[in-house]
Amino acid sequence: MVCGVTTGSNTENWGSTMRDLNPIGRYLVLLAAGLLIAGCSGWSYSPPLRGNFYSYHVTLPEAESTAPSASANPFNQALAHDYADFADALINRDGQRDDSDYFARKSLAAGRGQVVPPENVGNWEIVTPWDAKEGYSQILNAARARLVKVLDAGAREHQPAFAARTQVDFDCWVEHMEKSWWTAMTGPCHNEFFANLARLEGQPMAAQEYRVYFEFNKSNLTPDALRILRQVTERAKADPKMRLLLVGHADRAGSDTYNVGLSHRRADAVRAQLHRGGVASGQLDERWVGERQPLVPTLDGVREPRNRVVVITIH
Repeated sequence: MVCGVTTGSNTENWGSTMRDLNPIGRYLVLLAAGLLIAGCSGWSYSPPLRGNFYSYHVTLPEAESTAPSASANPFNQALAHDYADFADALINRDGQRDDSDYFARKSLAAGRGQVVPPENVGNWEIVTPWDAKEGYSQILNAARARLVKVLDAGAREHQPAFAARTQVDFDCWVEHMEKSWWTAMTGPCHNEFFANLARLEGQPMAAQEYRVYFEFNKSNLTPDALRILRQVTERAKADPKMRLLLVGHADRAGSDTYNVGLSHRRADAVRAQLHRGGVASGQLDERWVGERQPLVPTLDGVREPRNRVVVITIH
């Protein structure tokens, strides 16, 4: 095996050796192999290398304890710090060992003064629901193009810390999209990225939105929906002056009358959950539009998952 590549009789010998070992021995051999692959492969932005499941406990502490070199510019120094924080959150919050290792490597590369670009969307397994009109990879690539444009226009030099934060927010959004588009498309990384990007582009800050998705013909809250509502609840309770507008939607499968009622039930479910969490009734406004104002325009009868949603707008 040379840098993780096995051929011919080496493969047979490897398999024979593994069969002869007890379970603990197999684990130690695999651990050593993982560390060897991590060490000899280096670090790259190209497939197939991502993070290494076994070496995160070495890479992350190194990223967290290594000061950026004197040759690293302020943007790279900020990137090194923010990528290390993200890598720490991935392992301690989400248990994502391989992704934690990967972004710790980005931290170290930035700290050495290397060019560290936003994530290549093609390196990630981004899934689009079969009945969605627009592909999520295209959405991510369009956002990445906007980010690269503003970075190349001078954001790295003029607002290095803020530009670095925006790039890491984008990478965070991409990483989460591979796990669950339901939460990632309106989660904190997505929202913070677009808010920060608008600021870098010199645009006015828009009202912030969260989107709570539902299964087809359902109004019950999914585990992903509950996670989003916990985030909204924390923000609303921290600022009693905050107002939240809840707008229920439905896709265009079924009759207009039925879908108005369905979107009403969905909005009611979100309102009830926020109220149970401690959000004051006076902070909540609610309405429902059925299939009449689809977020993604479709023909009548189309089951579009992004239209099965309650949009929460924070003012």
